[in-house]
Amino acid sequence: MENTILLDSNILIAAFRRNEDAVSILSNKNFNFAISDITTMELFAGCKTVEKRKEMENILKFYAQAPFTQNVSQKAIALIKRYAVSRNTLHLPDILIAATALNYNLPLKTLNTKDFDFIREITLL
Repeated sequence: MENTILLDSNILIAAFRRNEDAVSILSNKNFNFAISDITTMELFAGCKTVEKRKEMENILKFYAQAPFTQNVSQKAIALIKRYAVSRNTLHLPDILIAATALNYNLPLKTLNTKDFDFIREITLL
């Protein structure tokens, strides 16, 4: 996955809402973009109609998948063990996305760096 960036769910959600910053990020042809299975799940959970689901299916075809694996699970558990004591809140989807970035050695692009900036093991863009 050379020259690939893992996208946080919030970038895709913002792009669907026509947010200029998110659309600009996704328009950058210098990079390939991947999404985690967790992001895919979050996006489909937000589809409240069959039409929206079909639209989402068509859009997601353009992104590489970073599948949830046993290694991702183990990395997520390690992150939880490391950070749960020092953080007031840990959001499981964010930890799973971070573990995916870590597992595939991909930098992570997010619009909410505060959700990930405490995780020293990953590279945030």
